[in-house]
Amino acid sequence: MNPIAVYSGSTVLYWSAVIISVGLLAALFMSCSVQLSSRGRLVSMLLFFPLAILFSLPLCRALHWYCHQEQYGSLLAALTNYTTGSYVLSAAIPGVWLAAWLAAKLDDGDTAKLLDAAAPGIALAVAFIRLSSLFNSSCRSKIPVTTGLLQHLPLASGITNSAGVTEYRFATFFAHFLLMLLLCHGLLRFFYRRRYVPMRAGRFQGCTICMFLLYYSASELVLDSTRYDSSFLPINGFVSIVQILAAVCMLLLLIRYSRLSIRANGLRWWHWFLWLLWIAALGVGGYMEYLVQRHGNWYLGCYTAMGFCCILLAAIVYRLYLSCCGRAVIVEMPEDRAPEEDAPAENEAPAQA
Repeated sequence: MNPIAVYSGSTVLYWSAVIISVGLLAALFMSCSVQLSSRGRLVSMLLFFPLAILFSLPLCRALHWYCHQEQYGSLLAALTNYTTGSYVLSAAIPGVWLAAWLAAKLDDGDTAKLLDAAAPGIALAVAFIRLSSLFNSSCRSKIPVTTGLLQHLPLASGITNSAGVTEYRFATFFAHFLLMLLLCHGLLRFFYRRRYVPMRAGRFQGCTICMFLLYYSASELVLDSTRYDSSFLPINGFVSIVQILAAVCMLLLLIRYSRLSIRANGLRWWHWFLWLLWIAALGVGGYMEYLVQRHGNWYLGCYTAMGFCCILLAAIVYRLYLSCCGRAVIVEMPEDRAPEEDAPAENEAPAQA
């Protein structure tokens, strides 16, 4: 059941919609603030957010229709009637990139720099979208919580079953809400600190949004498995489409930073070690997914091991990123000069701090 926040005549406003709207506004204000603090152009950020919503919404809906065609009459009905049904949030990634590219081109800016400034706001927007799910048919987790002391947030959320009895399940969406808040804070710190750390290979721009994709994907690999309404491809009933997209995204980031690391350091023995460890962690995580589907009461052990594997996957990619970085160079920036005038040139040996 979706609780109503405002009811006036024929106008009905639900709490989930209110929370999402507030979250998007907060994300916009945060992204604009980050953009201005980094001497970026405000116009491109103001163009980016409405374009991102415009491009992402149909993609999220279309992928959900493809995975749950029984819930819709047709694709046209799914794309024109948004009062029912749901979305695959991960499908917004290409829409967000397209919106950033178009906004940057219209304002003569840089797509990667725009996405970097928007990354903390995107994490905040995802956090509020997940929070809204507590007010939209409650929690959708398949993990029961039977211990009375644990039957409350942040661990469990109540849901009324078909018999009218309230039962408690792991609060998947609230856990994701908390993780995205932590990620938003971490991305802000990363964004403001990375300007002092030159890359020995590649560009400065694009690293913040890559860190968002890295940790967002790692969280989705585990948390999407806990949902009973996960979206699966018609030809695959084992791994959800969200988990597939998350794994592909993390693999692409592994390849990106592996190439940059080899360019900066040459091919070293520890590259092979990190690659083999990454493949092993992915394999163990996939095996835990298999076990938890075969043995429904092994939740605690399987998800603990899967969570550890996902942390290891993200940590290996982050270690490869660090291997591409030089020493920190802190430069005092006069008010009348642009950041690009003081930043060290790419591929140039950094000065002593």
